[in-house]
Amino acid sequence: MDGHKQYLTDLIEGKLTRFVIPVYQRNYDWKPEQCGRLFDDLVEVSKAGRQEHFFGSIVSQTPRGERVVIDGQQRITTVFLLLAAIRTQVKAGIATSQDDDLADDIDDYYLIDKKHKQDQKLRLKLVKNDSEAFKAILDEKPDDYIQGSNVTQNFLYFLGRIAHMDISVDELYEAIKSLCIIDITLDPPDDAQLIFESLNSTGLDLSEADKIRNFVLMNLDQERQETYYEDYWNAVEKNTDYKVSDYIRFFLAAREAKTPAIKKVYPAFRTYAHKYFSDPDSRALDIDTEALLEQLLAYSKHYRACIRYDTGVKEIDTVLRAIHDFDASVTQPYLLNLLEYRAQGEIDDESVAEVLWTLDTYLFRRWATGLPANALNKVFETLHGDTLRGVAGGAEYAEVVKYVLTHKGGQSRLPDDGEFLYALNTRDFYRIQNRKFYLYDRLENGTSDERVEVVAGLKEGTFSVEHVMPQTLNAEWKKALGDDWERVHDEWCHKMANLTLTAYNSDYSNRPFQQKRDMKDGFKASGFRMNQWIAQQDTWGELQMKKREEMLEKQFLSTWPFPKTDYEPKLVLPEMAELSSGTEFTGRRIAAFSFMGVRYVASQWNDMEAKVLQLLHELEPAKIHSLVDGANYPASAFRSTEAPGYSKIATGVYARTSSSTAVKIDLLKSVFEYCGIDAEELLFEMPIESDNV
Repeated sequence: MDGHKQYLTDLIEGKLTRFVIPVYQRNYDWKPEQCGRLFDDLVEVSKAGRQEHFFGSIVSQTPRGERVVIDGQQRITTVFLLLAAIRTQVKAGIATSQDDDLADDIDDYYLIDKKHKQDQKLRLKLVKNDSEAFKAILDEKPDDYIQGSNVTQNFLYFLGRIAHMDISVDELYEAIKSLCIIDITLDPPDDAQLIFESLNSTGLDLSEADKIRNFVLMNLDQERQETYYEDYWNAVEKNTDYKVSDYIRFFLAAREAKTPAIKKVYPAFRTYAHKYFSDPDSRALDIDTEALLEQLLAYSKHYRACIRYDTGVKEIDTVLRAIHDFDASVTQPYLLNLLEYRAQGEIDDESVAEVLWTLDTYLFRRWATGLPANALNKVFETLHGDTLRGVAGGAEYAEVVKYVLTHKGGQSRLPDDGEFLYALNTRDFYRIQNRKFYLYDRLENGTSDERVEVVAGLKEGTFSVEHVMPQTLNAEWKKALGDDWERVHDEWCHKMANLTLTAYNSDYSNRPFQQKRDMKDGFKASGFRMNQWIAQQDTWGELQMKKREEMLEKQFLSTWPFPKTDYEPKLVLPEMAELSSGTEFTGRRIAAFSFMGVRYVASQWNDMEAKVLQLLHELEPAKIHSLVDGANYPASAFRSTEAPGYSKIATGVYARTSSSTAVKIDLLKSVFEYCGIDAEELLFEMPIESDNV
C-alpha cells in the first residue's frame, strides 16, 4: 500500500486515469446539500486565494490499467459532475472563460479518454443506473437525462450555481485544481475489504464540536490558537460539562430560531459564523474568530446556569432546578435567550423567575395531560422573538410570555384547569419513569427552603414510590376495602391519591394500613410532608382516596396555576403549528409558512403546497422526480405533464393542488417521510379568528 499527497485533477489527468466504481459500492447518493457545501468551499478558496484545499483520501486498486475506487467515490463523482457542468455552461455561453479551449480541455483531460474518443470512453465508470445518467450528461442529450438520478440532479444543480456565482468560471476551475487528496494505492496482496472496513469503522468519528473547534482555531497562528483555546474554548467546555456539541446545537437554535439536526451542527455553525462574523466586502471571507468565541463563551455561561442552576439568585435557581429535574432540554434555546436578555439588563430577576414558573406550568400541564412533546421544539425556538414583538409595543416581558403560551392552539396548547384535573383523576401516575423525580420533588418541596432531597433519593434508590393500598391485595385488605374491593383496586391503585414516598417500601410491603401507619418508620414517623395527612387516617379506602384526591386537586392548581394576564396584543399573533403537530387545519386560513427556518408568505393552501414541494425538490430532486411514476403515490397525486388542477413543481413534475386541505397535509406528510426530512421542519402560521381568541 502506498499513499502520498496529490492534487485531484493531476490524479484524474495522469496515467491509469479511468476510475471504476465497483458494483459492490453503493449508488451515488450525494444531494444538492453536499454539492452546495463543496461549491461554497471552492468559492471561498478562490476568494481567499488559497493554493490548496484538502479533500480527503482516495483509496484505489489498479488492476488492468484502471483505478477501482475502494473509498472516495462520492467525492470523485461530484468533481466529475462539476467539471461536466463547467464544460456545458462554457459551451452554452452561460459562463465565459478567458481560455477559448477550456471546454475542450475539460473533455480531453478529465472527462473523456483521449485514446478512445471514437468509443466515447468515459474516465469515470459508475454503477449501472448512475453510469447511464452520467453518459447522457456527457453526450449532451437533455431529452435522455434520467431525472430520478442523483447524478443528473446534482449536475443540474451545478449548472444553476455556475450561472449565478460571483466569481469567474476560470476562478472556479482554478479552485477545483486546488483540491488536494491523499492518494492511497493498494498493492495486489492488500485486502481491499479489510482496508475499507478499517477506514470506515475503526476509531471514533469527530464530534460536531471537534469539527467546530478545528474550524475556529485551525487557521490561526500558534500563539493565538493557544490563547483562544485557553481563554475561550476550554472555558466553554467546562461550562457545558464537555457536552459542547449539545450546547452549540442549542446555541444555534437560540440565535437562529431553528434547531439543526444533531449531525448537521457543524455545517450550520459554519454558515452562522460566516453570516454574522465575516466581512461581506472581503474576498477572503475570514471570520472574526475572537468575537465569535466571545459570544459562544457568553452563552455557555447561561447554559451552565441552566444545567447547574447557579445564577446566584435563589428565586431563579429554584425554578431552573425544577425545569432541569423535569428533563426539559427542549427549553434550552429559550432559556439561553432569556438569560442573555437578563445579562443585557433588559429584564429584572423577579420577572425572570415569574417567566420560568410560567414555563414550569406549561411543561407539566402538557405532560400530565399527555400532549406530545414534539410540538415543543418550535414553541421554544420562537418564544423569545414572539415575546419581544409584544415588548416593542410597550408590554411587560412576563405578561407577553403568559399571553403567548396561553393562546397556543392544537398540540401546542396549554391545558386549562378542567383538562388538567381530569388528568389528575384518571392518569396512571405510577408508571411515569423519570418524570417521577420531578413530580414528587415538586409535591414534597414546593418552593420551600427546607428541602428533602427527593430527586437524589429516588435516583439512588434510598426513596421509592409507595402504594398506600398495595398493588397486591391480601385477604385483610380485601376485607377492609369491602365487597367492591376489586373495582376500587382497579380504579384507584395507580392514581396519585394512592401514591406517596417512603424510604421503607420493602418493610411496608402489603401490610394492613394500620400497621403501615403505626410500625417503626411507618407513616406516623415519616419525615415526608405528603405523609402527614395519611398518618392521621384510621383506615384507607375509597373514601380516603377521594378526600386526598380533592386535596391534591388544590395542590396541583396551586403548584401549577394557569397563567393569568391582562395583556392583549395590538395585533393578534398568529397561531403556529408544525406539519407533525396533529393540528386540525381544515377550515383554517393560512398566512405564511416556514420551512427549515425560512419564512414564506402564502395566503392559500394551494400556493403553500406547491412551494413546499418545490423546496423539497431543491433538497431531494431525484426523489421528487421519482414520484411521477406512481410507484409510491397514487398516480393522481403527481404527473409529468401539465393539467388543470396541477401545479408545476419542476420540469417534468406536476402535483395535484386542487384538493382538500386535509389531503394536502396528508400528502406532504408522506412526501416528507419519503424524502427522509423531519416534518417538524414545516411550520404554518394561521390567523387566530376572533371567536378563537
